[in-house]
Amino acid sequence: MRSNLRPRAAMTFVFCLSSFLMAQPAQAVDCSLRANPDRILAREAQIRQKVYASAAKFNRVRTAGSHGVPAAEIPRRNLVDDAIFDKLQQMDVPSAPLTTDAEFIRRIYFDLTGHPPTPEQIRAFLEDSNPDKRREQIDQLLYSREFVDKWTLWLGDLMQNVAFPQNFDRQYYARNAYYEWMLLGLANEKSLKDFAYEAISATGNSYNTPSGAVNFALNGIVAMGPIQDRYDNLLRFTTTAFLGLSTYDCLLCHDGRRHLEQANLWGSTRTRLEAQRMAAFFARTDMIKPRVASTAEFYYNSYDVTDRTTGNYDLNTNYGNRPDRVPIGASRFLTPEYRDESLPEGNWRASFAGFVVNDPLFAVNMANRLWKEFFGLGLIDPEDSIDLARLDPSEPPPAPWTLQASHPELILALAEQMREGNFNLREFIRILVSSSAYQLSSRYSAEWKLTYVPLFARHYPRRLEGEELHDAIVMATGVKTNYTLRGLNDTVWAIQMPEPVEPRSNGSTLNFLVPFFRGNRDSQLRIQDGSIQQQLNLMNDPFVLNKVKVANSANMRAVAAITGDTQAVEELFLLYLNRMPDERERTVALEFLGKAGAQRNTYLEDLAWVLINKTDFLYNY
Repeated sequence: MRSNLRPRAAMTFVFCLSSFLMAQPAQAVDCSLRANPDRILAREAQIRQKVYASAAKFNRVRTAGSHGVPAAEIPRRNLVDDAIFDKLQQMDVPSAPLTTDAEFIRRIYFDLTGHPPTPEQIRAFLEDSNPDKRREQIDQLLYSREFVDKWTLWLGDLMQNVAFPQNFDRQYYARNAYYEWMLLGLANEKSLKDFAYEAISATGNSYNTPSGAVNFALNGIVAMGPIQDRYDNLLRFTTTAFLGLSTYDCLLCHDGRRHLEQANLWGSTRTRLEAQRMAAFFARTDMIKPRVASTAEFYYNSYDVTDRTTGNYDLNTNYGNRPDRVPIGASRFLTPEYRDESLPEGNWRASFAGFVVNDPLFAVNMANRLWKEFFGLGLIDPEDSIDLARLDPSEPPPAPWTLQASHPELILALAEQMREGNFNLREFIRILVSSSAYQLSSRYSAEWKLTYVPLFARHYPRRLEGEELHDAIVMATGVKTNYTLRGLNDTVWAIQMPEPVEPRSNGSTLNFLVPFFRGNRDSQLRIQDGSIQQQLNLMNDPFVLNKVKVANSANMRAVAAITGDTQAVEELFLLYLNRMPDERERTVALEFLGKAGAQRNTYLEDLAWVLINKTDFLYNY
């Protein structure tokens, strides 16, 4: 009987059947999902629980009859607000009120630049009567140098720029070239699409800034193992960062069937063969250290990344980091095929880069990652767990599955905005931060429930990143330390450091920062968790204690020179908490200062220490 399958589909069926028949039961033991399903399946619930607990720190004291703000009363400014407040209305969930100007100015500075506003900037903003001042403030910060620094840090995390990862030594010069490629690209408004395309397809030397993008491909290097492990690792790394599809890490070991049914509906229907064909796009990429005459030469230990015109994904391994790769029927190698069955034309890796950035999922992933940066929780979270079979509201998945995004229409609409705006980072961010949903207060006077978390009825506070915390303390006190960065200009700002394991030149500062979970962009990624050690460092570390001393701090000396206690207290609050004290805080602080006598400087130092140890200081709310 003649088959009704297309030739390629028929071949895929034969390959999949053969792969299934040859699969070894012992390989299932290595599956991380089967070994520890609760860890994988509970990630979404754990993330929402953390957001719930963080938000609860900023609950308003509830009074009898306090019911929050009806969502219908919040002004709608763009598509974000239509989606968020429509759903709140449908579910009869009250909204938080909009932020005050004092809350907004601190939030937008930290979120866009990683630095707090100065007292002068706060006063100017609060005194400005222009009704359009928030929009103007957003515009000014989007095009500031500090914006470039903050978002270079974000890109460095996404594309894992680190000098010495576990599997190979990138070296300082390559790290610097990668960092400067990102920094210059952001300064010159390179689109996210161009960043991704260049990162995937670039050729050249890893030490040269113009070809700094080749350092992305180096992340695929795997210690020992066959070359196919490198191809697989490059696919895993690329699809996780740019498509939100960490599922390929599973599929490169085994078919999704009987492994992913509880975790990812799309993944459960995919095969190892399909994943390997995706990895085959990297089968002609070479990463070779150039020959140099001396270890003193600049290019010593660098990598040249190039592409050949020959080579395939061979099915001939019996060792390494993945299960054996064995011939499937008469086929002893694979050639590339993208997940939508597209085939390469010309350079395989460049073709793959084009497929990725034009994949609808690229826009979804980027929109979702940026949403999480500003709203504290992804519309799909974890952000690397996107399930393609649960994205489209017009084609809902079969029961018991549900659509994955908390707001399915919104994530697709934001992806469309991303495409229409040519993946312009600043303009997409402008849409998010201009919305009323972003500008809601973090303080919630109605009853706060765990089930409200995915509805975004309030703004979710986030703990400051270690770099932001460092720089906030430096700005508040005015006490700067010059950090030496090998191969780069010295800096006093942590936000300008090329990787989170800096400053290597200052062990005491590095020890202060380590408990804030900056990670190393390799085996340990950045996380938002709190810890007792964080609190102990803020209370006891010399990094804090020495900087609040009047003898060391120009800003503290300026406060000490203010003769009126009321004005001195207000200046301290503006320096450290970036707001004026409320009446209770003012009363307590003035009573405390009133006991100072001849020890006024010491009492001012104690007040500064207290402010650094308030929840308000540690969180952007």
